Amino acid sequence: MNDDPDFRPGLVLEELARLRDEVINTRNLTIKTEHALKNLSTEVKGIARKQDQQEKKALFNAVGTYLLFVVVIAAGLWLTFQARLEKASADRALFEKKEAGFEQQVDQLRAELGRWQQVERELLEFERLVKDGNKEKAVEAFSSLRKLRFAGLLEDLIIRFKSEVARETYDRGVDLYDQGNFGKADEAFIKSQEYDPKPPYLGMLHFYQGMSAMRLKDFSRGADLLRKAIAANIDGKYLSEASFNLAYCHDRMGEKRTARDLYFRFFSRYTKNMYSAQARRRYEQLKGD
Repeated sequence: MNDDPDFRPGLVLEELARLRDEVINTRNLTIKTEHALKNLSTEVKGIARKQDQQEKKALFNAVGTYLLFVVVIAAGLWLTFQARLEKASADRALFEKKEAGFEQQVDQLRAELGRWQQVERELLEFERLVKDGNKEKAVEAFSSLRKLRFAGLLEDLIIRFKSEVARETYDRGVDLYDQGNFGKADEAFIKSQEYDPKPPYLGMLHFYQGMSAMRLKDFSRGADLLRKAIAANIDGKYLSEASFNLAYCHDRMGEKRTARDLYFRFFSRYTKNMYSAQARRRYEQLKGD
């Protein structure tokens, strides 16, 4: 999966197994909490029903007792009845509120449980990709795990994977360029920078990307990229080629003065280069315009 002697996949897989166990434990704890709340909600319902029955029984007993003295304390009986009725209503409302709160918590726990089940599936898929050595897919899969509190433990692995995928994609782009497939090569170079925007070979990436753009007749973009490649001080062979084609891009864009100056600078510096004579001829043509 990896040629780096410092890379030990066994340690990575051990870490993934530990993280998976943590997710499973969290999921199980969520399930236990959900069951406990359900039981508590059931108990509250039972208490509410029992208290309601007791209140009704007490009210009826009170009515039976007070009827014996209805003439004397009719007014008191009514007030007592009303007070007990209001208390029973208040108690019932309180229990209903508690029950609703428990049901809401259960709903939240169910949602949380679903989330942890999804995390477990994503972690298993990520582990499978690591085992298979599918670094590109592993990097994509990590985006969904990044929000987890333990994601930092895998950051070093992902950084390594991104760097390797970027290099592999760049190398594929160079092969495509050599084959004359400039469109696909350009796509590969763009993709490579998505994984690593500032690799150590950035100057050469700009060179090949600029040459691809030029071949695709995107001269403005080609000139911009070739200028970046030259500024990165790439190797001599590629530096001379980038310098000549930078002049050519400006020439094709109709920027005659800039092209003329670049052609002059090129053949003055690279007197024995295969493009030197061509650059001199084009310089003379532009000088006469």
